[in-house]
Amino acid sequence: MQQKEPKAGLHILIVEDVPTDAELMEEELRAVGIEFVATRVDTEGSLVDALDRFSPDIILSDYSLPAFDGESALSIAREKAPGVPFIFVTGALGEDRAVDLLKRGATDFVLKDRLNRIPLCIKRALEEVEEKKRRQQAEEALKKVHDQVRFFASQCLTAQETERKRIAGELHDSIAASLSAVKIRIERTAEEMRQGNGSLESLQDLGSMVSDINNDVRRIMADLRPSVLDDLGIIAAMNWFCREYQKTYSHISLEKQIEISEDDVPDLLKTPIFRISQEAMNNIARHSKATRANLSLQKQDGEIVLTIQDNGQGFDLDTTKRGLGLSTMRERTELSGGSFALESTMGKGTTVHAHWPLSSIG
Repeated sequence: MQQKEPKAGLHILIVEDVPTDAELMEEELRAVGIEFVATRVDTEGSLVDALDRFSPDIILSDYSLPAFDGESALSIAREKAPGVPFIFVTGALGEDRAVDLLKRGATDFVLKDRLNRIPLCIKRALEEVEEKKRRQQAEEALKKVHDQVRFFASQCLTAQETERKRIAGELHDSIAASLSAVKIRIERTAEEMRQGNGSLESLQDLGSMVSDINNDVRRIMADLRPSVLDDLGIIAAMNWFCREYQKTYSHISLEKQIEISEDDVPDLLKTPIFRISQEAMNNIARHSKATRANLSLQKQDGEIVLTIQDNGQGFDLDTTKRGLGLSTMRERTELSGGSFALESTMGKGTTVHAHWPLSSIG
């Protein structure tokens, strides 16, 4: 085995038992200005060693060698370096044999009386390798996107069913129970009136009960989509949400910083911003054990920036990747053209960042 001095350039492994033939191949490459490092082998053992140690970019192989043949070299190369182009450089080769070798993984053929074709064959083979890599990368990226879409679709279905279950529970526990009580009260009042014992107070009590039901219906509607978001916009909706949140969770001190105008927020971002804020703040109430929270919505350097921070117990990002509505917040942000980031440290709280570049949002 003969090895050239290492230098920057293409790594070429030459499987050839005649040194002068290998030198002729190298001369053709130098003639067109290709920089390379070449290693010549002529036995099976030296080929295996070179594949492990030399890491070739391309293999040029004679078909007939005294110690072993080109078919064996091709089989070894396809097993140990399947992605490396393998070009036969031989004196003569029948058409049927050539087709068979191409099926077994050979890249191309060059006759020894036409060595000037080697640079072109190498260039074409390497271009095919790069194209194959690009296709593989594109396929992997596409598969990743498909996986993300399937996961998000699954999450959407799960969230939809969870929301339906929650609404059904609200209707059963609140509205249905209250309506049943009203029905019983109406029947009782009607019976009292038939007996001449009815009173105005009974009707007033019914009015109060109906008013309570009406308030429950409005509360459920606000949870689904607050009318203030459609009627008055995102700024009013955020202010309303913060007031209601502070009433409900009075043990959490909420600091609000909304430093942006209604006109600065594109319509397509208003719902995502509200829903992400709602999800993050509800997470704080349910899971964080925080005593302080900060909600900030600002316009900074051509971006809309939403930041929600708490001083709660935090959590391990490595073990809590898909719970707490985190994937939903991320998907809402990214599908609306933004970027999402989450920071959390055990014992030091959690911070949610979402930002949207206005330049890329129509």
